Amino acid sequence: MKTIFPELQYCPVRHRAINQSTCTAIQLEEGSVTFRLLDEWVDDCCRVYRDKGMRPGNRLLFVTSKPLDTVIVALACLRSQWVFCPVNPAFPEEQKSAYRERIGATLVADSAGVSFHGRLCRTEVRPRAESGLQSLEISPEAIYDLIATSGTTGIPKAVAHSYKNHYFSALGSMHTLPLTYGDTWLLSLPLFHVGGLAIVLRCLLAGATMVLFERKLPLDEMLARKRLTHLSLVNTQLFRLIQSGLSLYDVGVRYILLGGGVVSPRLVEEVEAQGVTVLTTYGMTEMASQICTGEPLFTDSGVTSGAVLPWREVRLSQEGEVQVRGETLAKGYFQNGQVTPLSDARGWFYTGDKGRWFGEQLQICGRMDNMLISGGENIHPEEIEQALLTFPEIVQAVVVSMTDPEYGKRPVAYVQTVDGTLNESFTKERLAGKIAKFKVPVHIRLFPEQIAESGIKINRRFFQALLE
Repeated sequence: MKTIFPELQYCPVRHRAINQSTCTAIQLEEGSVTFRLLDEWVDDCCRVYRDKGMRPGNRLLFVTSKPLDTVIVALACLRSQWVFCPVNPAFPEEQKSAYRERIGATLVADSAGVSFHGRLCRTEVRPRAESGLQSLEISPEAIYDLIATSGTTGIPKAVAHSYKNHYFSALGSMHTLPLTYGDTWLLSLPLFHVGGLAIVLRCLLAGATMVLFERKLPLDEMLARKRLTHLSLVNTQLFRLIQSGLSLYDVGVRYILLGGGVVSPRLVEEVEAQGVTVLTTYGMTEMASQICTGEPLFTDSGVTSGAVLPWREVRLSQEGEVQVRGETLAKGYFQNGQVTPLSDARGWFYTGDKGRWFGEQLQICGRMDNMLISGGENIHPEEIEQALLTFPEIVQAVVVSMTDPEYGKRPVAYVQTVDGTLNESFTKERLAGKIAKFKVPVHIRLFPEQIAESGIKINRRFFQALLE
């Protein structure tokens, strides 16, 4: 089937309901949802919240406890011109209340008591009688969502995107990461992160299927149950897949988008030997997910994050700071009814990330504000982390700083290993052959047992607090 791409000004769900009515939009643990049925559920959702007083421009704070409900609400907001404001259900009540006040939400909702989609997981559910569906116009330039970011402590910032931002983000992504009818992408990232919402919109625009598993099954078990062609993972998740002995290519995987900032060359080599394409990526909430994507190049100082995708521009300042602009740049930070633009007068957003070019590929060297000065020397934690990941026994690494009376600051590393053991002195000796001796951490420690092994990014602030 030839995929007909929806135009910017039309609702992508309705477009798919017209052009791929009986094709699978969402694959569930039991059964599936066609584009036609999804379109009806979105309509039902629009009626439910309209009856609760929602009007165009109002902000709906939605607690994302159930992926399917969240997808439907997100698409209903797009259709009804409400602002979709997803929040992490783990937020403390006090933080949710403060965030609600910051964004001026009209309504706070979750999945409880909402039944706009009837019985969910049964293949016998059928859409209503066919009728002539008409395209629905939307407002691509209006604020579509507010995504909370930098909210580990205090009140999160609210990044305001338009649908146009997401639309061009998806188009640019598909330039390097092909996605089309018949492909399936596991919705493994939470929908209160821009990466999760990006998967939903990429699949809708491409006519592909998003796969939802609400039970927390091991990833290898999911792959054994359902054919998944596209995966978004971090290094630790990829490690566990390889350890399971599963042949990714044989179960249908064709592309893995690897984020999180650190990548093991050994893992990439093993996966590519199976015939699966691994792509590293650099992105951020303010740029509606991906900025650069490509097949990784491993250098002496780390790994590249690919070339700049279409509809984005990247430049480096004299200090090496990454600056970005383009169609995917968010409208700004939202607070008290006002949007504060992100960019300078020429449209550039200063990311705070430090980078360098390798040909057309960008390598991220760390955060400008993560850098520590030790005895007058600049040390970027990410360089040490990447060096640690070249060791076969290390799965994940994070480097923070400790105060030192002589040097000012010294690096300390926390690592997760394959077998849960660590030879600290031997690890330091090998590191000294890969990075400058003054960059070798004064201590290398194992991850605390209570730290979860999965996640989108390493929480550097947690480890800094742990050290202190």
